[in-house]
Amino acid sequence: MTLFFTIVTANYLPFAVSLLDSAKVHHPEFEFCICLTDYVSSELLAQNELMKKYPVLQLHEIKAEEFDFITTNYNPMQLANSSKILFASYFLNEKEFDQVIFADSDMLFFNRLPDSIINSGDILFTPHFTSPPPLEMKRQELEVLNAGLLNGGFFILRRSEDTNKFITWLRERSVKDCVYDFSRGIYGEQLWLNLIPLYFNNVSVETNKGLNVAYWNLHERIISEDNGTFFVNETTPLYFFHYSGWDYNDPLNISKWGLITTEMRPDIKPLLISYREALKKNQYEAYINMPNYYTANNNSKKKSFFRRLKNKLTKK
Repeated sequence: MTLFFTIVTANYLPFAVSLLDSAKVHHPEFEFCICLTDYVSSELLAQNELMKKYPVLQLHEIKAEEFDFITTNYNPMQLANSSKILFASYFLNEKEFDQVIFADSDMLFFNRLPDSIINSGDILFTPHFTSPPPLEMKRQELEVLNAGLLNGGFFILRRSEDTNKFITWLRERSVKDCVYDFSRGIYGEQLWLNLIPLYFNNVSVETNKGLNVAYWNLHERIISEDNGTFFVNETTPLYFFHYSGWDYNDPLNISKWGLITTEMRPDIKPLLISYREALKKNQYEAYINMPNYYTANNNSKKKSFFRRLKNKLTKK
C-alpha cells in the first residue's frame, strides 16, 4: 500500500487539500494524509469541513523524540522541513506502509505518475535541473550549488533495510540542525541529499522532465497543452508543477525567486491560473492568517528579534 502525504501548518491547509485533490484524481488507489506541524483541537477537526476532507495526523501524535526541540526552536518552514523524515519514518515503520510519497504542499498534479517511477527503487529524489541554463541565468546554478543538487520537496521511499539506514542517517544529521546557514554549509536538509547516491543502494535520481517542474528548471522545460493534457517539451506529460515562491496575491508572477517571467513564458500562465482557482475554492483567504500553535511565541521569534536588532545596530 502506498501513502501519499504532505506537511503543512493550519494556515496552509488550503494548499494541502488542493495538492491532495489533484493527486487523488490521478491516483485514487493511494492512501492520503495531511501531516500537521501545528496543533488543532479534536473539536475543531470534527467541525471543520476542510479538515475532514482527508485524514489529518498531527505532529504530537507520532511521539517523535525530537518533538520538544523542534517545536521550541523552529519557525514554520524549519518545523515542516525537519519533520519530513519523522513522518516518513512513522508511516513506514509504525504504520507499515509499503511505500510513502511525499510532496511539498505548494504543488499541483496534472497527470498520473508512470508505474516505472512509482516502482523505481527504495529511494527516489529529483534533481533541480538536468542541463545548464544560459550564461545570463548562471545564478540558478549558483543557487543549486548552495542549496543542493536534489530537491527535497518530492521523494518516494519504499520500506526496506536500506531505506531505514537512510532515514536514520538523515534524521541524525538534519532534524535538530535544520537551519539555513551557508557559512556552515547547511541549507535545511537539502545539502545532505547530495550524498544519497554515494551512501545508499537502490537509489533513483529521476531525471524525467515531467516531474517537479518549477521556476528553477524552466530553461529546459516548455509547457504545452493538447486536448486538456499538459506536456513538457511536447512529448513528456507534465506530472506535477512545483509553485515554489508563488504568491496568491500576485498570481501571474511565476516565483519571487525566479528569473523567468510570464511575459517571457506565457505557456506557464494556465498553470498559475489553475492554481489560484484551486486555492480560492479551498478557502485560502479564510485560512492564511491563522497563527501556528507552536511557533507563534517560541524561541524562533526571539531569535528573529535579536537578529533584526543586530542588523539594525550593524547598519548604524
